[in-house]
Amino acid sequence: MRGFFGMVGMGLGAALLTSCGGTGADVTGSAGGVNFGKTKQVYFGGPFIVIAITEVDCEGLDFTRRNYEVGQVPTDFDVQLVQFAFEADNVAEGVFPVKIDAAVSATVVNVTGGAFFEAIATGGLLTVESVEADQSATGVFEGVLFDDGTLDGEFDATWCRNLKDR
Repeated sequence: MRGFFGMVGMGLGAALLTSCGGTGADVTGSAGGVNFGKTKQVYFGGPFIVIAITEVDCEGLDFTRRNYEVGQVPTDFDVQLVQFAFEADNVAEGVFPVKIDAAVSATVVNVTGGAFFEAIATGGLLTVESVEADQSATGVFEGVLFDDGTLDGEFDATWCRNLKDR
């Protein structure tokens, strides 16, 4: 009998874990020379939400800034990502217009072969549906407009202690 209930309990636990979702994003579109899609490299912390199309862990995001220096490559490794940066100190729940002088800006960071390309959004909308401090953030974005494309998507981000206002 114990074996039967143990197996049922394990099955229930596995079902609960898989139904909770997890870190990930589904992004459609391209911008800044990057073709986006599905990824599991999604983080938030401090004033940032970062969706990386290349494999990067939390420790590798210590270069993230609201503004990057023109002509200076921000990191030594190849990375392609879109980042949302809040003017406030932390990611907050709500609906936010995305543009250069708004409370939320968006930037595509593309470092490839030692070359750095940056694209800054001129419009769009970010909706942060939930934020669990030091745990997770979920939301969607629509019509995030760059000079060379538009991004739409949804995300479920995990907290990253390396994302700080610097």
